[in-house]
Amino acid sequence: MKAYLLEEFGADLVERELEDPVPAGREVLIRALSSGLCHSDLHFHEGFIDLGGGQHLDVENIGIHLPTALGHEVYGRIEDFGPESGLTADDRERLVIVYPWLGCGECELCTSGRDNMCPAQNGIGVQQPGGYAEKIIVRDAKYLIDAAGIDPVLAGSYACSGLTAYSALEKLGPIQDEWIAIIGLGGVGLMALAIAKGTGFGKVVAIDIDDAKLTTASDDYRADMTFNARSGDLVEAITSELGRLAGVVDFVGSTESVSQGAALLKGGGVYVTVGLFGGELRFPLPALAVQQLQFRGSFTGTLDELEELLGFVRQGRIKPIPARPVPIADVNDSMRELREGHVSGRLVLTHR
Repeated sequence: MKAYLLEEFGADLVERELEDPVPAGREVLIRALSSGLCHSDLHFHEGFIDLGGGQHLDVENIGIHLPTALGHEVYGRIEDFGPESGLTADDRERLVIVYPWLGCGECELCTSGRDNMCPAQNGIGVQQPGGYAEKIIVRDAKYLIDAAGIDPVLAGSYACSGLTAYSALEKLGPIQDEWIAIIGLGGVGLMALAIAKGTGFGKVVAIDIDDAKLTTASDDYRADMTFNARSGDLVEAITSELGRLAGVVDFVGSTESVSQGAALLKGGGVYVTVGLFGGELRFPLPALAVQQLQFRGSFTGTLDELEELLGFVRQGRIKPIPARPVPIADVNDSMRELREGHVSGRLVLTHR
């Protein structure tokens, strides 16, 4: 099989010919048809995650070892399976979306369906080879979701971009009749806006520093209000118009975005931070107590949440975000394009 491997952090990926993996036991062999290009792939490619305050987390410390194939937004077909997989000949060639956020498979978190929270992560396209290779091994068929009724271009991206957005919105709790804000309208933030408007959030403020993205949010994705974070006093502009908000979901994660976003919350408000921009949260603890605010982190989501999201997608309730297929051979140019901020929506790397 052909694979595009990360062999040196920060360097271009290299095309290689590898032996086909062979499934055993409960394993399933997937022929990858496409893999969405996620901003997280850029962090993995660089070899570190910016923690803010001049601190970095080397990705080798979370189990990413070279050489490897990135790609965790995998859409493909079942090609083969081990004898204990529970699959039959009828499953061959079936199109599936791969849930990539695997843990150890044995701890209380994994056995209760919270694999994405397991401290011993073994994610596809992260700690183990992913969709930048033509074929991948999935540990168990339960992590494969039938792709019937799902747009094949965006199918894999729902397993990260969509799931991350959906899970973050779920963490706001039952506040769909109150004002919330979405900060950052890149691929995940725009997906969050589409999901919010498709699942009943009736009052959504979209915040970004790019006026073109704000226009898309209001004209195409039904944002109820839009604000440019660099146009004057953002907090004053929003609170004078709407009052303070019940919830904020931050897909940037910078010191500036959390400072502005936290100041927008009303008493009892919920702040969900998702973005990995490398910011720091500095907030007076007495104010946190007196205002009874909640700050929550959100990283990807559960298998059950992905099933729920895809149910809404099949019902036509989630407007698709822009997605552009590009040949996997163009992966290095595509990564540079994403890093330079020239991508609206999602680039999807295709093997055919």
